[in-house]
Amino acid sequence: MTKVHQRLISILEEFLEEKSMLNRAFLAGRLHVSTKTIQKDIKLLNDILEENGAKIESQRGNGYELEIIQKKKFEDFCVSLFQKQTEKIPTSYEERIAYILQRVLMTEEYVKLSELAEEMYVSKSTVNLIMKDVTDICGRYKLQIEKRPYYGIRIVGEEFNIRSCLSQYGFPRYDHTPFHEQFEQTETYLSLPHISLIRSIILKYIEGGTIYLSDIEIDNLVIHIAIALKRCQSQHYMKGLHAEQSELIIKKEYTIAKQILGDLEKELKFSFPEEEVLYVTMHLLSTAVTTRGRYENVEELLGKDIYAFMQHILFKVAEERNLIFYYDEELLFGFGIHLKTLLNRLKYKLNTRNPLLAEVKKNYPYAFEVAVLVGDIIGEYMGESIPESEIGYIAIHFGGAMSRLQEQNQKKRCLLVCATGQGSAQLLKYKILSQFRDKLEIVGITGYYQLKVEDLYKEKIDCIISTIHIPSGLPVPVIKVNSIFDDKEIKSIGQRLFTHVNTSVQPYIKEDLIFLNHSASTKEDVIQFLCEKAAEKRYVPKNFYASVMERENTSPTAVGNSVAIPHPMQLLSEETFLMFCTLEKAVDWGDKKVQVIILFSVKRNNNEDLQRLYDFLYDIMSSQTTIEKLTQTELIEDFQEILLSF
Repeated sequence: MTKVHQRLISILEEFLEEKSMLNRAFLAGRLHVSTKTIQKDIKLLNDILEENGAKIESQRGNGYELEIIQKKKFEDFCVSLFQKQTEKIPTSYEERIAYILQRVLMTEEYVKLSELAEEMYVSKSTVNLIMKDVTDICGRYKLQIEKRPYYGIRIVGEEFNIRSCLSQYGFPRYDHTPFHEQFEQTETYLSLPHISLIRSIILKYIEGGTIYLSDIEIDNLVIHIAIALKRCQSQHYMKGLHAEQSELIIKKEYTIAKQILGDLEKELKFSFPEEEVLYVTMHLLSTAVTTRGRYENVEELLGKDIYAFMQHILFKVAEERNLIFYYDEELLFGFGIHLKTLLNRLKYKLNTRNPLLAEVKKNYPYAFEVAVLVGDIIGEYMGESIPESEIGYIAIHFGGAMSRLQEQNQKKRCLLVCATGQGSAQLLKYKILSQFRDKLEIVGITGYYQLKVEDLYKEKIDCIISTIHIPSGLPVPVIKVNSIFDDKEIKSIGQRLFTHVNTSVQPYIKEDLIFLNHSASTKEDVIQFLCEKAAEKRYVPKNFYASVMERENTSPTAVGNSVAIPHPMQLLSEETFLMFCTLEKAVDWGDKKVQVIILFSVKRNNNEDLQRLYDFLYDIMSSQTTIEKLTQTELIEDFQEILLSF
């Protein structure tokens, strides 16, 4: 019987879901292949169905229709088919890239492009198109694709780099499912050996208290050991680690690596060379194998050099972003451990996946920007650029710290002005706190004639609540209430102080910084256009465009939902500003399409809290309805109104 590959299953699923006639164009669009490929697949699927109680009829001019002849036989076939998902054939562009990489990385023989096309059920021209991305990926791992006429292609490079590439592209890994469950449930193109055994040995040492690893770190270590085992079984060993041997063998991680591989050797009756023990040691050094509870302080845990470097990072964050984290013990331990392992990963050229990267970039843009700054500092220290996946992990640590900082600062400091004496003033204080205890801190009670402007600055007062009229001219909001504190007064305070109104962002939405239905073919065109406009208005220096592109190259600023928020790598402008631009047609922006661009620049030596502005940007990019309205708007006045209305 014809093998049932994944695309045939997908076609059958379409017939079962639609229960109506389907044409080739519809199926081709759903499966991202040509109509000619669909025609071939339908013929293959028919050969299978005719043996299992059904067939697909072709109706000239209308399409295809599934006809069930023997209901019970067909149902039994479907149950068996969907349980087994017998042969996984790549269907998406990313899956095809991974398939080609795995095929050529796991053999020393030449592989013909025509063979790859046949195996993936695509045309040779499709394979040629994919090869451009395959070549780019290999280049990032210092691997070369060697071509030989009439023989095909093969990959050449160092064993370490081949394994690094395999660890990234050897199999799919999904955001919220443990790897061992994915591996058991999904047939992958790269068949890794003894996953369950390797995992159980690692867990034994974790449960025994020898090491501590997070779930992601366990998955990564399992994968690297499994790849090492598979490569060793085919006589491909690590080379060139002797230079590091004197340094590695004195580490406690070396002892742990030797124990793990020793247990594996006993189970499999297989011997690992010493270089493989050193290889696993390097991976253990790149993970958080120590726990906070074993050390009295952060400096003891990290060592003096790394602790001093972390303090330097926090100083730069305070200087550049006006965020003070020196006393956040949770950040000091969490980020400190991460920094120590990150420096080891960079030193030994080890990579790591970040399944949360897209989610972090979308939901925590401010934290990600702080992480880009931190990554830039680390990159300068190490003499190399920091991968985007690592920046995502740094953002998680600083995002948590920023949330804790916000919680500390979220209570507004309030001065109560009352003319009727201490008794009624205290009663009013407790009435107010009964409603706003989590949001207000009443720092004092005073009379009108004791009220001094300098005291407002000295005590960092955010607002005044007063039972008497106070003339305007004070530097903080004044809310007039009655001594009898009723529902009307509660609503008044809530509206004035805690409703998320966009008055604080209104100054940034300027008519002369909004450009609608602009024509551009690339993201570079859009960025250059906006940077030139900003320069014309004397907002930015000459090197502004170069800094924005430097930031783009670090990590594309497309955030999803057709939105990109480009901005410079450094703080360069004379004032903080936003520029808005919509496009006639969406352009490619990394791996996303973008039609709404918000150029964002924070002024040099900024000491303002910009969290509200970042929240505003997040609200925009998260609202599909708002984005649709913005792209359809032709008048600048309407555009401004939309921005300030939600």
